[in-house]
Amino acid sequence: MSDMPARPLPRLALIDRSQLLLHALDVERLIDEDHSARSIWHLVGRMNLSLYHARIAALEGCAGRDHTAPQLLISLWLYAYSEGISSAREIARQCAYEPGLAWLCGLQPISHRTLSGFRSDHKEALENLFVQVVGMLSAEGLINMQRVTLDGTKIKANASGNTFRRKEKIEAHLALAREQVQTMNEQAAEEEKTATRQSAAKRRAARQRLSRLEAAFREVERLQASKEHDRDYQARASTTDPEAHVMRNGEGGTVPSYNVQLVTDTTHGLIVNVEATTDAIDYRQLEPALNRCQEKLESLPKQIVADGDYTNHASVKAAETSKVDFYGSWHDSWKPTEYDAHGRIGEFISSAFPYDAQQDVYVCPAGKRLTLHVVKNTDHGGHTHVYRAPKAACRCCPLRDQCGPKKKGPKWVRSIARSEDPAATAAFKAKMETEEAKAIYRKRSQIAEFPHAWIKERCGLRQFRCRGQEKASMEATWACLSYNIIRWFSIRRKLNAAAAAAA
Repeated sequence: MSDMPARPLPRLALIDRSQLLLHALDVERLIDEDHSARSIWHLVGRMNLSLYHARIAALEGCAGRDHTAPQLLISLWLYAYSEGISSAREIARQCAYEPGLAWLCGLQPISHRTLSGFRSDHKEALENLFVQVVGMLSAEGLINMQRVTLDGTKIKANASGNTFRRKEKIEAHLALAREQVQTMNEQAAEEEKTATRQSAAKRRAARQRLSRLEAAFREVERLQASKEHDRDYQARASTTDPEAHVMRNGEGGTVPSYNVQLVTDTTHGLIVNVEATTDAIDYRQLEPALNRCQEKLESLPKQIVADGDYTNHASVKAAETSKVDFYGSWHDSWKPTEYDAHGRIGEFISSAFPYDAQQDVYVCPAGKRLTLHVVKNTDHGGHTHVYRAPKAACRCCPLRDQCGPKKKGPKWVRSIARSEDPAATAAFKAKMETEEAKAIYRKRSQIAEFPHAWIKERCGLRQFRCRGQEKASMEATWACLSYNIIRWFSIRRKLNAAAAAAA
């Protein structure tokens, strides 16, 4: 054993968390001069907020509590979305310690109810705010509307798939809800003097549930009427968010969602229009997007680029009517199919039949001629030419089993339909075969898909917190407004840095 004395224990500073401290805090120094919260505050201060102010009941010289300034509430939401916070409760909690939020509210508490109500109210004022920002960006040359992209993404609704019910089930719940509301109103009338805030909250919740069930009943009736030709169709609607529809998401699942449509200017990738729709597919969304641009921005883009989900006869016609140059991918023009829906292959599929344009006939593998039978007008303004073979030729043909479907009657006759595109569609297809058009379309994804990724990843908007299509559109607008402003700051820093380097 060593004779050396034992080493004394180290002396460590203890942390006393039970003590109360009083110290000075300079709110202005909570954040740097170039902090995004400070920039957002000054930017919002330059905007015209008269539509927000017009709805404030607290006036100078009148009794009542002071109203929270719209500039503060707008700045809080824009900064919160830029930091990935979409919960009113979380914003109210972080206002006590998060530097940007604490600086904005001056370390004063903000109620989550105030924040939540402000986000889902003032639809007209919010749209006006968005247009003002687009106008500021246009004034600086960051938006020119020469070319825009249109793309949609599915964002989960504030509803579960288990809340979807058929008409009969909704009717039963609706009857119970009406009975419950009537009973609670009668009890409130009897206990008017002794009523508490808790009982009032319960009555309010019961009325809200009744309202949602009534909306669900109307929605399920509308869906059923739209599918009246399909006897096997059973319409369902959510009792939580009646306007939400089940949609397929990018991960292959189906969940109640809204389809958020973004129109993005290609100059700097800034959003010029946003809308949450209940349509699960993008097939019919190009014309409404152009109409919204005309209505809200009072201008139309010179060119619009969209993917194959938007590319159809109706979209081409809408773009031609609006005098907008449309670029998109036409699915059936890229490569022929090797088989058809009836299982026929090789020379027996319709696209393999030789067509004699001079005589206007098709020739089948057995050498028989299919002549024009009828011409049908289509909804998009085109024509479908139907060709048929002679009845006797098909009945005795040795290739009948290969040429016809598996289930065919004795009177079956081979026919082929040839579509004749409208002039606008034919011109569109010819344009998309040019190298210039293909080069324009190849740039679509890098512009159109980035804002969707930003609002989902940076803003955390993977599920709406508000219910209903209108409020979902407003929530998407808040996220896109935050995106535009943060992108604006980033572009301005890059331009200033480039100017400084050049000097």
